[in-house]
Amino acid sequence: MSTNPLKDDPKREAAIQHEARLLWEADGKPDCGPEGYLEKATDLIAIKGVPQGTPVKDLPPPELDGVEIDDPRAGINVDADPNHNFD
Repeated sequence: MSTNPLKDDPKREAAIQHEARLLWEADGKPDCGPEGYLEKATDLIAIKGVPQGTPVKDLPPPELDGVEIDDPRAGINVDADPNHNFD
């Protein structure tokens, strides 16, 4: 089964975060933190793929797979004005 590389994937994101932390630690933990290694980690995961068994915290239950959930970080209150078009 192939996955859509443009769709958010919690396992892929967890693998990238883990890889970034490993790269950061291997470089002696410079001041930039693991965030400074995200681009390199993203490239490595794109090449290597997501390892099986990648630990994912707060993964939604399988019954919610494919369900679109509003992201509260977007700052849009969809109940504020039912006549407003947010598109």
